[in-house]
Amino acid sequence: MAQLIVTAVGPDRPGLVAELTRHVYDAGASLADSRMVNLRGHFALLALIVGPAEALASLRSKLENEGAGLGLRLEMYEAAVVGSRAPGSIPYRLKVYSNDQPGIAARVTALLRQHSVNVEELETRVESAPFAGTPLFVLEGVVTLPQGTSARKMREELAALGEKIGCDIDLDAI
Repeated sequence: MAQLIVTAVGPDRPGLVAELTRHVYDAGASLADSRMVNLRGHFALLALIVGPAEALASLRSKLENEGAGLGLRLEMYEAAVVGSRAPGSIPYRLKVYSNDQPGIAARVTALLRQHSVNVEELETRVESAPFAGTPLFVLEGVVTLPQGTSARKMREELAALGEKIGCDIDLDAI
């Protein structure tokens, strides 16, 4: 099966997801992996769509012609079929909580990069802290540690970073 990566951004409105997924279905293709989110009134989509090459070509043409009518800026990329994770890598759930401050995601992901840890998924948000009501930064994701990387050592380094920048950081096996 062929693969197509689609990104879309535009003003959010009710029915937008139904319209997009109808186009995928009508073309004879399927959503494999996708993320869709309302970012404070702005719709954002990242999707991996699979199907026969002819179906994806039809979908691409349809979206190119009707994307503006949906109110979306669309980009599409043909994707090579590859494995989802490096052989021998081990998935972990990463959670970071802190009073909101600039640079948390940058510093945590820089440490992960130093150890060749791959970020598979990452979500951040700012919410109201329980009881205090102050802005609380939350980072949650899935990372894969390469074969031979010690989870205990990674946790120790994340804890040291967390202490330095005032964050709680958890790394738990999935």
